[in-house]
Amino acid sequence: MSNESKGNGVLLGTLVGAGVGAITALLLAPKTGREMREDLSVKYSEWMAKGQELASDAKTKVADVASRVNEQTSNLVDRSKELVNSAATSTNRALDNVKDMKEERTDQMLNSMDQSNKPMN
Repeated sequence: MSNESKGNGVLLGTLVGAGVGAITALLLAPKTGREMREDLSVKYSEWMAKGQELASDAKTKVADVASRVNEQTSNLVDRSKELVNSAATSTNRALDNVKDMKEERTDQMLNSMDQSNKPMN
């Protein structure tokens, strides 16, 4: 075991021991039942307030993230619509070009056939 992990273990043990000692001292202190209940009530109120504060902070952060996700999703949808519209426009142009070319070729073939059917002088 390295010296660093031994040091971390000692520090953790010290902190846990201090916490257990503080709780034990609070419960075993020579106080009347009323004083003990008041102390516990005060601590409970402090912990509840802190818990509510943390819950409120978490709720705010979740709402912020949800808002950003919603905005980004909306942007992606808008961009996708633009791309689809652009692709549709390009496809329609290409189809129009093909139709025009077909008509030109058809006209050329008909003209060619007309000329070949004319009697020679």
